[in-house]
Amino acid sequence: MKRYVLSHLPLALGYGVLVAVIGGKWWPFEWRELLQWSGWIVGVCVGVLILFMDRIAYVYAYPQEQLSQQFLWFVKNKNWGRALSILDTRRAEQEKLTFRSAIFMGVWVLLALFAITSTSGLFGKGVVMGLMLHILSDAWRMQRMNPDGLNRRLFWQIKREFTVEERVVFLFILSAFFGWFSFWVS
Repeated sequence: MKRYVLSHLPLALGYGVLVAVIGGKWWPFEWRELLQWSGWIVGVCVGVLILFMDRIAYVYAYPQEQLSQQFLWFVKNKNWGRALSILDTRRAEQEKLTFRSAIFMGVWVLLALFAITSTSGLFGKGVVMGLMLHILSDAWRMQRMNPDGLNRRLFWQIKREFTVEERVVFLFILSAFFGWFSFWVS
């Protein structure tokens, strides 16, 4: 679990600060503006870290798998740290994660559009953007290191093999929406 937090939190903080610096109205300086953008940064961190809940939901959706049984055994014995740690250590075994599928990514575009246009607070916007920051960073890393694994993870609900070019186009389109929404936040 420590690896999970330490590998994703710097990305969240960097992204949150970058958008805050570019999107904030820093002159003349006001404490209210600083507090709002602090809420944004915290929201991005929460959004990035909350995606781990997808792995816990997977355990209950697929209780017959060995990883699920081990996790539930640790939970039953109140060894919470070990339970979360085993999910992180054996994360490659969980391929059918709902929030990391192409269908959810399409739904996210609508969710983000709603959050950005309807939410006045930056915390909620940060949570939505942090969620996709995590998904996209993992997807691009998998595209580079394990393209077949990415294909299984993204398109398991669609039941069709996608070419490398189709996956890259999909990721570029989603990244473009993410970039556009990132600077539309303020």
